[in-house]
Amino acid sequence: METMSKEYTPDKSRFKDEKGRYIVQGLFLEDRYNTDLAVYTLDGADKDYKGVIYPSLKRLYLEQCDPKEYLFASKYLFDWDHWQRMCNNAIVGRHIEKWREELELSLVSEGVSALIDLALNEKSYQAAKYLADRGWDKRARGRPSKEEIEGHLKRTLADTNEYDRDFELLKFHKKDSA
Repeated sequence: METMSKEYTPDKSRFKDEKGRYIVQGLFLEDRYNTDLAVYTLDGADKDYKGVIYPSLKRLYLEQCDPKEYLFASKYLFDWDHWQRMCNNAIVGRHIEKWREELELSLVSEGVSALIDLALNEKSYQAAKYLADRGWDKRARGRPSKEEIEGHLKRTLADTNEYDRDFELLKFHKKDSA
């Protein structure tokens, strides 16, 4: 399927209901295929439904390439608050999380590709060192997150419990041997 022009400009009057409330799930064709409200599709590509092309919000999000999402929200939704409502929606929010992950991977991939070019063509020592050290694969320095600490404690506790059981068995076995 052919995608729409990158210069798609939505009709922002369709983003609020008659009472002035933001429309969230209803903006998407997949919400009961309600063509009265639908503006976008959640699909990765634009969708033709009954002769009307619904642009892919995922495609627009990835094309905008806006990690802070403000420009994207201002351009393709009513405003920043509308975007926040969408992010907090249980159904739409799950899609957005996947888009964010894909955008981050895309940005890192493009950055590493640029560094490869720099290392090979410009003979940049810093770029070559970053690539040799797999710099894109390193965790951020600093204090571990709460989840990382809890995970480490759980693993340590599980290991300790396993060793305690083994120690008790060895102690019991040693006592019987004596």
